[in-house]
Amino acid sequence: MSKIRPRGIRSAVMAWLARPLDRPGFLCLVVLILAAPGFLFFAPVGLPGSAHVPRNPLAIYRLYSDDFAYLGASRTLARTASNLFVPHNTHVVPAWRVVTWALVAWSGRLAKLPEVLAEAAFGILVAVMLLMGRLVARETGRPALGLASMVVVGATSVMASPACWYSSGQTLWAAFGVLGALWYAQCWRRSPSIGALPLMGLSAMFAGWCWTIGHMAGPVASVYLWLDGRRRCRLAAAVPLGASILAVLISVAFGARHVDSTVSFHGRTTKEAAKPVEGLLHTGQAIPENLILGNLGLKAQTTATQGLTITAAIVGIWAFGRLRRGGLAAFNPLECAGLSLVFGSYLVEWTVRGYMPFRYLRTINMGMIVPWYDVVPQVGAVLFAAGWIAGPRGPAAGRAAMKRLDALAVIGLLSVLMVLNQPRVDRLWRNWVPPSLPAETKMFPIQSLQTMRAHIILLDRAAWQRRALSRLDQAQELASRMGIGLATIREAFGRVDAPELPDVYDAALLLDLPREGRKVDLDQVRRTLGPYLQKEPPPRPAWLPPGEIWPPPDMPHWSETDVDAP
Repeated sequence: MSKIRPRGIRSAVMAWLARPLDRPGFLCLVVLILAAPGFLFFAPVGLPGSAHVPRNPLAIYRLYSDDFAYLGASRTLARTASNLFVPHNTHVVPAWRVVTWALVAWSGRLAKLPEVLAEAAFGILVAVMLLMGRLVARETGRPALGLASMVVVGATSVMASPACWYSSGQTLWAAFGVLGALWYAQCWRRSPSIGALPLMGLSAMFAGWCWTIGHMAGPVASVYLWLDGRRRCRLAAAVPLGASILAVLISVAFGARHVDSTVSFHGRTTKEAAKPVEGLLHTGQAIPENLILGNLGLKAQTTATQGLTITAAIVGIWAFGRLRRGGLAAFNPLECAGLSLVFGSYLVEWTVRGYMPFRYLRTINMGMIVPWYDVVPQVGAVLFAAGWIAGPRGPAAGRAAMKRLDALAVIGLLSVLMVLNQPRVDRLWRNWVPPSLPAETKMFPIQSLQTMRAHIILLDRAAWQRRALSRLDQAQELASRMGIGLATIREAFGRVDAPELPDVYDAALLLDLPREGRKVDLDQVRRTLGPYLQKEPPPRPAWLPPGEIWPPPDMPHWSETDVDAP
């Protein structure tokens, strides 16, 4: 019996890896990539050797902070129309208000809203990943690069907050609009169609009307088309730019008079808050801290000099390589569009926060931790990296077949990012609940126990809020039968409180009732609706001894928690 030579085995393996990946295999890989963020953000919790409980997003989700404001303003179609251009803080977001109304209408009942919003929050991340992958694959002719782009966009702790909190997901909807504008710009470059131009403009307007930074969609798509060099593309570059300018003008015309910038900028006007120099310095720090190390699940704190040096080095290496290989003509539209999206969005974001030192923007010191600021720049960074890897601009290449080796490389990238980001995501979940009380320190001494503690608290608080929403559904039904409106409820009860409701909001605005109704005796209103509008005491963990105060005086919200605090 002859021996099998190692060289023959290697040749057989290499031949197998060099074969094209069949369509079922490709589809399975896409599904795996899309499911990865769900596992990363909602991995089962438990102890080694014990039963692991899934961290079900549909069961854990609670309405948070801005959710109440948007839901109340979009509770009915009439309210949505009247609030269309009413700013939330400094953001005029009519498209977002329409999206919110559609989700409220889809849910049917308030008790189902948390589940619907959880689905929407994660669903838009999946949509962004799919559009990113298709855009990159079609641009570069390399399906593997498209799949890798999907991985980097979704399988990262950078996306944890927008994928887990509906209102934070505004930035993902804006990013989807940006990618949509680029998609139709790509369609125009490949095969001019009259339909691509209006759809490109509408996508740009949609992006800006979901989140202010989305107005970058027009300039970014224009950069992409202009760098094509052909006359028809340079003429078409005016379409997305003009659409974004039009969206801004409409927002200013209908909403600017209602903007109170002092609400968002700690008593300052926009002019007083904006600091362009500080915005540039903060951008230099945010790129290495958030878009490079943050995507690796790592924590870093740079100085302004260090951040600018690292950022300048990266851009310099890229630009030098392109100039050396072909001059200005070597720069490809995808990488330039991505880079303009990174710098444009960060410069705007950090300029209006320029009145604050960068250390306050990454810590809890002033309650200003805003991880969703990284979403649109993250999309831009992936576009830039994909274009850089694809190489300098040259003759259009056909679509390369994806090999099994490419699939293994994508799976390897996915596995590495999942492993690197999981500790940071787990830490994020632990910080979404109050820190352990003295009595709990001995009960939960290790991280796995602390994660289980957080999971149980989150489930209890979610159930607590859903019971309250169910009672609000009943109150709404009774109030409708009585023919009363919101004004009567306010007169009878004052502000209606609810679990997780900030003091500045009123839970009564969640009711589908007219502002005015027929006059009814207020005592009758109190007797009828009182049991349904009374706030239930917060759930108390079963393991706490009687002497411990719960909840702590300052119940943290995860968006105000420094998940990277040492």
